[in-house]
Amino acid sequence: MPKFKVTKTSKRETDFILYGNSLEGQIKKGMEIYVPLNNFLQLTGVITEIKHDNQQVVIAVECSDIKEADFWETLNLKDEVLLIK
Repeated sequence: MPKFKVTKTSKRETDFILYGNSLEGQIKKGMEIYVPLNNFLQLTGVITEIKHDNQQVVIAVECSDIKEADFWETLNLKDEVLLIK
């Protein structure tokens, strides 16, 4: 199962953008990224775009509206390791 370490995040209209490094596995468009909120609840987003920019990987997660993108931004994911399926 791929793992991704987040180094920074940003928003682009209704997309939430994660920058970071792939720690293991291959990440592809259409896969889901999982963000644990606590022991019982997690947020899931579908990867709509993936680019390799120098040594970083840039992942776009499409949000339904700007409020959802704002919510993703409040999670402060810098330095988190996320699972991707």
